[in-house]
Amino acid sequence: MITLEILKEMGIDPKDGLARCMNKEDFYFKMLKLGLSDEKFDSIEEILKDKKIKEGFEMAHAIKGVVGNLALTPMYKSMSELTELLRNNRDGDYLTIYKPVKEMRDKLLKIINE
Repeated sequence: MITLEILKEMGIDPKDGLARCMNKEDFYFKMLKLGLSDEKFDSIEEILKDKKIKEGFEMAHAIKGVVGNLALTPMYKSMSELTELLRNNRDGDYLTIYKPVKEMRDKLLKIINE
């Protein structure tokens, strides 16, 4: 079961997330589940692997918005870096940058779905 304490331990700022959800803990947790269940989190890996820059940028930007709105700071930092690389059409190890995002997302979904 997800708790605010678990989120804090993962480097997430639940106060900010709660503020974005009218300070309603159950609503915040519902939004976490909904946002993290977005299929873009899975689709982006193949796009990054294939170095589809324009499509990768659009997906990375969308994911950055989701994690930013949920105050998932560690994920937001990685997605910001990835988004800027893709926005500027710069080559990079996209999958390595995305890996911690995927790992945290998978961990959070596992906890949320327990």
